[in-house]
Amino acid sequence: MISVQGLRKEFDGFPVLKGLDMEVKTGEIYGFIGQNGVGKTTTMSILAGLSRPTRGTCVVRGKDVSKNTHPGDLGIGYLPEDPKFYPWMSARETLLYLSDAQNKGRVQEILRWTGLADASERRVCGFSRGMKQRLGIGVALIRDPDLFILDEPSSALDPRGRNEVLCLIKDLQKMGKTILLSTHILDDIERICDTVGMIDDGRMVFEKPLAQLQREYRQLSLQITSIMDISAAAIEKLSRLTGVRSVTKAEGSLTLGVSDKTVSLAVMALLVEHGVAVESFTWSKTRLEDLFLREVRDR
Repeated sequence: MISVQGLRKEFDGFPVLKGLDMEVKTGEIYGFIGQNGVGKTTTMSILAGLSRPTRGTCVVRGKDVSKNTHPGDLGIGYLPEDPKFYPWMSARETLLYLSDAQNKGRVQEILRWTGLADASERRVCGFSRGMKQRLGIGVALIRDPDLFILDEPSSALDPRGRNEVLCLIKDLQKMGKTILLSTHILDDIERICDTVGMIDDGRMVFEKPLAQLQREYRQLSLQITSIMDISAAAIEKLSRLTGVRSVTKAEGSLTLGVSDKTVSLAVMALLVEHGVAVESFTWSKTRLEDLFLREVRDR
């Protein structure tokens, strides 16, 4: 669906993209992550046909957007980070106007799907940020494209608004659509994405299926909080237990990276042996955010 090779973009001689490679498969939700200013929006603008690359190959739906391709010819639904609408129009009028046809049945269907049917006659200027995002996704769908490019679709939304937008994106995938979305909310990526690509300093750091990332990087951790200091001897013995991969000490607590939860039996027995009174055991798993922060720190 999208194939990018060696993509470069310069603004007044300043390089923003420095040889980006990227592949988005048909039917998947691809999460595009990275810090602010590393080239996410620039990349998505090029993919949407709104900007031209300096060099490189960028094929979207079989068309090379590095050439003189009009955005309207790409057959995509594009949602910018902060969508703008005519404030005096209602949601219904906006959809009718941008559909380029008086397809009232489809407009009504989209209003229901986005949850805006009851607000369809209200002026857009009175919409919340979440309602505008949902209207933006509806606008992107109005001509029934098979590829959606969504730039920060859930940013600045409250938890309920985020959930509503993520549900719409999953619905798009169930309709057979392909979705490329950028976001800085990494929990959203873990909730709905199939593939994750991380960009930093204008280059792709990694591009892998989410399930593969979770297998490779996710580590089970056991955090132990005690009401007394845990001796160095006890910590040394904990580090040598079978199944304990790492031990990190902080004030009043220990965090153990472990292979599986059965290790907890040996851990508790050793703590009892050393007379350690435990206040709490807490299990956690490494999140995508932890991997992201580690990759940024190590570069």
